[in-house]
Amino acid sequence: MNKKILSVKITSVLLELLTAACMIAGISLTSQMGGDFMAGGTAFLYFTVQSNLWIGATCAVFAILNIIALCKPDFVIPRALHIVKFVFTVSITLTGIVFCCVLAPTLPGSFKSAANVLTHVVVPLVAIIDFFLCRDWQPSLKMFAFALIPPIYYLIFAGIGYALDWNFGGGNNYPYFFLNWDSPAGAFGFSAEMPYFMGCVWWIILLIIFISGVALGYLAAIRKLNARAERRREKADA
Repeated sequence: MNKKILSVKITSVLLELLTAACMIAGISLTSQMGGDFMAGGTAFLYFTVQSNLWIGATCAVFAILNIIALCKPDFVIPRALHIVKFVFTVSITLTGIVFCCVLAPTLPGSFKSAANVLTHVVVPLVAIIDFFLCRDWQPSLKMFAFALIPPIYYLIFAGIGYALDWNFGGGNNYPYFFLNWDSPAGAFGFSAEMPYFMGCVWWIILLIIFISGVALGYLAAIRKLNARAERRREKADA
């Protein structure tokens, strides 16, 4: 194993451990929030916490596997696990962008909370950096569809919660305003009342398009970066 690959592997392990540690810290701080937000594990009903758990656990597993690879250079991480990491990296990207661009503007003081910053900003950023740093696999663009599985699962999950009148905190039977089917905009309508300016169905369609775009963009970027690295290796060997 040459020095460059060794350096990348070690850096990746550190980033993966940092992702897992920030996930644990962020969820721990979230659990200390007041009110009924954590009553009965309410916070775990949110995509934010679930996506943090997914990527944190995945990065912890990858840290262990990369340590094994450092000790045994012939060890290869299964392709299926790279796909899982890709899927959950897209999910945590969604968590970060939706919070920063959609939710935070409606919630003054959001970035003053360490729990919010860790779960919505730090974990996504570190996970994304690691995803692009440690890219020792060659993905297919068709894999973008796998990234839709967690959001679709959550839409079904939140829909069941809405129908069964679960308490997502504050007495609301929905986790996010754009999944409030009883909003002034309803399912297909539009409204002048902020933030309910369009119905849930339009939000869902927008999210699916956005997720597909992010997933395809990530896969295309990995392929391009890998191709560039391969050309450099070929020139170095020539």
